[in-house]
Amino acid sequence: MSRATVRLTPLRRHLAAIITIAMSCGFVAVMVLAGGLIEASLRAQAAQRFEGADLVVTQELSGADLGSEQPLPAPAVDGTTEVWPLVEDFTMLRSTDHEAFTSLALSPPGTVPQLEQGRTATRAQEVVLDRALADALHVGVDDQISIPAQFSVTGEPLELTVTGIAALPPGAAFGGGGRMLLSEVNAATVLGPTAGTTSGTWLATVADGTDPAQVAQQAPAGIEVRTAQEVITEQADQFMQGMAPLAAILAVFVLIALFTAAVVIANTFAITIAQRIRSLALLRTVGATRAQVRSVVLREAALVGLLGAALGTLGGHLLVQALLIGAAALGWLEAVALVPISVLSIVLPLLAGFVITLLASLVPVRAATRVAPLQALRAEPPARRRGPRLREVAGGIALLTGLAALGAGAAATTGGQAGLGLLVSVLGGAVSFAGILLVLIPLTRPLCALFAALLGRIGGLPARIAGANVARTPGRSAATIAALLIGTTLMTMMAVGARTAETTLTAELDSRRPIDIVITAQQMPEGAAAQISHIRGIDTVVDAARTDVEVGAEEPMTLYAVSGPDLAAVSHRPGVADTLADGVVAMGLERAQRFGLEGGQRIEVPGADGRAVPLTVSIDANLQMSLVTPQTLAQITGDGAQPVLLADLADPGSAARQDRDAAAVVLDVQQKLEQDGFSEASVTAGVIERETNGQILRILLGITVALLAVAVLVALVGVANTLSLGVVERTGENALLRALGTTRGQMRAMLTWEGVLLSLVGALLGVLLGAVYGVLGIIAVMGSAYPVAITIPWPQLGLVLALALAAGALASVLPARTAARTAPAAALAAQE
Repeated sequence: MSRATVRLTPLRRHLAAIITIAMSCGFVAVMVLAGGLIEASLRAQAAQRFEGADLVVTQELSGADLGSEQPLPAPAVDGTTEVWPLVEDFTMLRSTDHEAFTSLALSPPGTVPQLEQGRTATRAQEVVLDRALADALHVGVDDQISIPAQFSVTGEPLELTVTGIAALPPGAAFGGGGRMLLSEVNAATVLGPTAGTTSGTWLATVADGTDPAQVAQQAPAGIEVRTAQEVITEQADQFMQGMAPLAAILAVFVLIALFTAAVVIANTFAITIAQRIRSLALLRTVGATRAQVRSVVLREAALVGLLGAALGTLGGHLLVQALLIGAAALGWLEAVALVPISVLSIVLPLLAGFVITLLASLVPVRAATRVAPLQALRAEPPARRRGPRLREVAGGIALLTGLAALGAGAAATTGGQAGLGLLVSVLGGAVSFAGILLVLIPLTRPLCALFAALLGRIGGLPARIAGANVARTPGRSAATIAALLIGTTLMTMMAVGARTAETTLTAELDSRRPIDIVITAQQMPEGAAAQISHIRGIDTVVDAARTDVEVGAEEPMTLYAVSGPDLAAVSHRPGVADTLADGVVAMGLERAQRFGLEGGQRIEVPGADGRAVPLTVSIDANLQMSLVTPQTLAQITGDGAQPVLLADLADPGSAARQDRDAAAVVLDVQQKLEQDGFSEASVTAGVIERETNGQILRILLGITVALLAVAVLVALVGVANTLSLGVVERTGENALLRALGTTRGQMRAMLTWEGVLLSLVGALLGVLLGAVYGVLGIIAVMGSAYPVAITIPWPQLGLVLALALAAGALASVLPARTAARTAPAAALAAQE
């Protein structure tokens, strides 16, 4: 007798699960490939530093060597053919309209770089640029470029002529590039008299056919010689170790996406098994054992998992390759790079999809094996026991305990126990979130009833029917809501945490350094403030003054004098101007403690006329300057104060800023100070730290939100899946509604409101939980170091909610079309 394979559910009914698995596994593949691209980029950059070398030679330099004004001799290593210094300097280059930081590279003696255009440099004032640097500066052959005075070895601007454009080295498509290629002809002009020989590291080549490792083993005493390949591998590995924290963050997001997929998959299998209760019972009636039923369900789960994982793995690789092609077309990469396929990028997503699907199917499989043969004779499965169960009670306890631990961790951090507070907060967050997932089923019915009543006032009868449909199957609805809850909670938590962190750090920096740029000089030309204010990106510049006074501490205190209106005009914290008054010196708490002073203390400093000038110490937050009024400074120094300029940059993104970053504006200020009229000028720029911190936080937030959006997308597939299966289950009901006069538009509206209701409950819960986690979490992280300024990004949270609702409505389109096509006659067929 031939054996026939029993299939419980047609494969098309598992389409939503397959899509979910494919998306999650594609996400895993993309993350693995991204790691491969990062590693390839780092290895390309490391290899570029040692281009053309077989050996890396390192020797200790004496003080006399470091102070040499002549090129140092190359170390003598037997077996080498050419030896040249490794140059690791950076400089700034400027063309007519552009500027760029670039690395400097010294070519091996006697070699000529592979040129795309022009010729090699033959004079001291000629240089060759690689293609990436030439494109950044928008220059070609015979164009003029310059090194600004502050980067030039002579202290004067250095004019250079571009004679050639070199091709990028192999692997530069993944990274690297942006180099000025030097040779023996121009090395001293750009690098100084020693021509880069004081770095202590040299590169060397060996004769063809010679093993570099053998030459390295024969190195003389006092000189370390290693193969270039060994050094490249070591540096790339060190770079990758530095990427470990980022890799850990990405791994967390991968796990989040997989967990969300598991929830959706488990929901899919639970519903399909619930639909096939009578089929399972019939199998039991004709003699199938529990083990055989389990085998049928697990076989289907394995098939679905492998198919979805294979599609996701293939899709992830194709997506990354398409992105690489697009990046090359947009000029972000110098050439089209091939996707770095590896065993890990194929095996890991396949294995993840297969394992996650099997694990997600365990609970439905357990339910399938418990089907009794008599259920084949029943029209409906037996009603589930009502009342709280152990899981729900445990969930309530976990939720309350976790929230209490989260609050306790935040309190411990603000109390100075940062490590303990962070650990308790992380554990509390995990426990509380597990608790909310456990109690979600009993919460679903009242929550859905509440929001259905509100939506019923807007959507009428279709919305009320949708609410009843969602509330009648709380288990299925809770699983769908849970999948959406995960993504929205984490997105909200990251948004609230990042915005609060940005506000906190900005407030702290404003407290410490409320002024963007402080320019001091021994002497300034007339109209210096006007000259600085004309620099692109500068908003306001005011005159001030400074002097040093003895206050009985180990070091003198620097006093800055500025009027209240001028200080308010350039300060990021205008309120600091209110502390200024004659006879008062305002400073922050840390600065006062540094000089052994206290708020309200009266001190005396020598005055210009020989008499002591009394000053009252006023503590203003954590201000890292000591401020007095111009009248007070005149009593202390008379006309002997040094001139100071206080400058405020225009807001980022404004027309006055012209999309310039703070570093570029500060560089222009430094260049202006090198002109005639400024003597011994220096710049203190707190704006760079402020804007850099904000930019880093925004980038991290953008990355995390983009990654977490995958989890939300997976959850929305679950919404569509729930609606689709609900349509199948309610075929008879839908047909009866059609027979009673319900229009197709009303049927579509009913399913749309059902999707919106599921999304609304999940998104609102997620926003609420995410806000709580974000606030308490950032307090646990930063509370020990800074006073946390809680900030809720309402526009972003509103956008998350709006997108969730729109996506829920979109997920209902196909199920709504199916429901609207139900024929009234199907109501009679459902009763047979």
